[in-house]
Amino acid sequence: MEKVSLPDKFAKFSEHWRPKVVAELNGQEVKLVKVEGTFPWHHHDHEDEMFMVWKGRFRVEFRDRVVDMGPGEFVVVPRG
Repeated sequence: MEKVSLPDKFAKFSEHWRPKVVAELNGQEVKLVKVEGTFPWHHHDHEDEMFMVWKGRFRVEFRDRVVDMGPGEFVVVPRG
């Protein structure tokens, strides 16, 4: 059991939209990613996703609503 430092992990990479696995638990991966600009809408047939904001702002656009988030906020996106 080792603690994970988010600032340390984020400092290890600079590219955008390239998720990095920083931990695994119960068959799930914890990934960090730096974002910039727009990422095309997509879906996953078999996995839920959680998006949490560490710094800055993040906007997730669904078919029926928009979720704007800031530091310390997250949204869970169900599969499909």
